[in-house]
Amino acid sequence: MNATQINQNILDQAYAWVVALRGENVSEKSLEDFSVWITSDESHQSAWDQALDLWETMGAVSHLPVDELLADDQVIPAQSSKAPADIQSSEGIGLLEKLQSLWKPMALAFSLAVVGFIAVFNFQPQGENYAAATGQYLAVTLADGTVVELNTNSEISVSLHEDFREIELIKGEVFFTVAKDKDRPFIVDVSGATVRAVGTAFNIYRVTDQSAIVSVTEGIVRVEEAGGSSVTAAQSQLLTVDEALTIDAVRGLSEAKTKNQQFTAWRQGQLLFDNTSIGDAVDMLNRYLHKKVVVADDVSQSIKLSGTFSSRQKRETLAAVAQALGLELTPRGDKWLLSQPNP
Repeated sequence: MNATQINQNILDQAYAWVVALRGENVSEKSLEDFSVWITSDESHQSAWDQALDLWETMGAVSHLPVDELLADDQVIPAQSSKAPADIQSSEGIGLLEKLQSLWKPMALAFSLAVVGFIAVFNFQPQGENYAAATGQYLAVTLADGTVVELNTNSEISVSLHEDFREIELIKGEVFFTVAKDKDRPFIVDVSGATVRAVGTAFNIYRVTDQSAIVSVTEGIVRVEEAGGSSVTAAQSQLLTVDEALTIDAVRGLSEAKTKNQQFTAWRQGQLLFDNTSIGDAVDMLNRYLHKKVVVADDVSQSIKLSGTFSSRQKRETLAAVAQALGLELTPRGDKWLLSQPNP
């Protein structure tokens, strides 16, 4: 019988029997009455199994005197459906009264134990990795309700603990919309620093193993160096809405600056360039391409690029970028070559 189909009153009787029979000095009369109860209806056996399983799960029952009774198939069938209500103790006190005084605090403790068990289970550190391939966008909702959006060629490792939430940005770029939970700080480890937030939204781009850019779109985050030396204390800065800074494992944290849309335009499938050097522009383009772009030696590195392009329509974007720069784009094996046009 399914547990959900068992009458609650019968379940209560089963729990009462577990309590009544948990002692070592259980009378023969109690065992006989239990035999009558458990054999009087199929649902009683199911309720008993459920109650016993739960208590054993919590470690509350190590042995019951009815174990042998149930094991040898010699339980006497009967018609009674009573809980241990009219069983008398040797002192003449109604066992129901004794059970009620014992059962209520034990039931509360049991309930709290079950809740605690579930909570511990839910908050066990969960080492989950999520990755977006080159040219891919990936959105994931974590168990705590936080939404993470991974840009092209990005990867994170997620560990949700009971008292804090920790993310490692292994590579690439991620936008976090953090679920509010004041009791569990949200921490991102990246390029020798940590970014801490509670109920906020921010973007982190890990440029290299040694550097990253953090920008905030909602709330406040604190950016801290992983640790200071014996001479220099670790730096720490607060970032508010529309501010950004650069993390550098060697030079430390930059001053917070007002950010522009360039940092989060990728979420709308856009690439924003604002007087960007050709070298930096190509680096950004290549993040989305399997077939990378290289710049020919005859192209001046002083050329700048401005404009908004699609990160999804890659061929069209490459053609548009080449046109905007006044350069020629030609395939060269497994690469694209940007060069000066032939005279």
